[in-house]
Amino acid sequence: MKAAFPYMGTAPIALDALLRTLGAQVVMPPKPTRATVELGARLAPEMMCVPFKMTLGNMVRCLEAGADTLIYVSGSWSCRFGYYGRLQAQILRDQGFEFQMLELRHNQVPAIVNRIRTLNRGRMSSAVLNGLRALRKGWLKSTAVDEVETRFRQTIPRAVDPGACRQLLDAMLEEVRAADDSSTIRRVGGSARKRFAALATDGRTRALRVKLVGESYCVVEPFINFDIIARMGEMGVFVDPFLTAHRWLGFHGFRLGKDEVRRMRALSAPYWRYCVGGEDQNSVGQLLLAAEDGFDGVIHVHPFGCMPGTVVQPTMARAARDTGIAYLPLSLDEHSSETGVVTRLEAFVSLLEKRRRDPQTRDRTNHRGPSAAWAAVTKPNGTADERR
Repeated sequence: MKAAFPYMGTAPIALDALLRTLGAQVVMPPKPTRATVELGARLAPEMMCVPFKMTLGNMVRCLEAGADTLIYVSGSWSCRFGYYGRLQAQILRDQGFEFQMLELRHNQVPAIVNRIRTLNRGRMSSAVLNGLRALRKGWLKSTAVDEVETRFRQTIPRAVDPGACRQLLDAMLEEVRAADDSSTIRRVGGSARKRFAALATDGRTRALRVKLVGESYCVVEPFINFDIIARMGEMGVFVDPFLTAHRWLGFHGFRLGKDEVRRMRALSAPYWRYCVGGEDQNSVGQLLLAAEDGFDGVIHVHPFGCMPGTVVQPTMARAARDTGIAYLPLSLDEHSSETGVVTRLEAFVSLLEKRRRDPQTRDRTNHRGPSAAWAAVTKPNGTADERR
């Protein structure tokens, strides 16, 4: 089996290790480029979102490189993401590609087990053993990558040479990718704190802090969001994404973090009572949590044409006014201009700096008083029914 999967941030590092340990050959998806987006846009229905177009173009490149099996997370959800795999598979077959599709969904567990068993010459004992090894190795690599990226995000706002910080990130991610045993993976991940701390910093004790929320792919994939985390880091701003590749694998791959999901649901209930998709409920909850934690601002990224991401914007703007936190929505598609996005980020940073220097600016830019919804959330003795 020559397996391939859509590209999404640093997730391929862990997925590659997992599949190879299971016994599959892996056709690594190429890093996203403008040509990849344009290829997907030519084949996709016009109003599909940019993550669909990007991953579709990605799969074309993988099939051209020899992949015979495409692996997707799939489901039957309110958001179109659950149908990506099946719709993309039909488009690719209409283009003349021949391949098998493996859907990662709960009712496909028997098919997944049979495929793993086939990779291990039909021996169930070997399939179970290698399956456990693969999960362990993939999770170790994902955890190490997450630690490296965390240290990078914390360091770059204060780095004297942001370029050196980026180079160290790339070097350490390559080390994790190349590591073949558990001790080496742990060693690389464990060295991140020391190695990033060795970079020269400017001595600032408190950088501006921004929470990055929105649709999963737009948050996790730097090509789509124009590398917001690193770009704003170079402007002296610490950006904390509510979702990373590691956390995405946990949330959507293994359904971990149910307590956090329940917390976001409870926080967002006065403003947004139902999860429609596109991480809408999570985004509202994370904005409110960021305000509680003293963040300076929130950036909400979502694909143009994403109904949940578009509809939730007025609600998030209202929640931002109620809490006094700065809010910047960014709608992204294949036509988005790097210059336009960077200009908006620079203006947002200027606003954040002004609000920090002059606290009264916050009051003037959030002149509307708290709504009844926010009063219910913050009411000291509010009941559970009031909060919902």
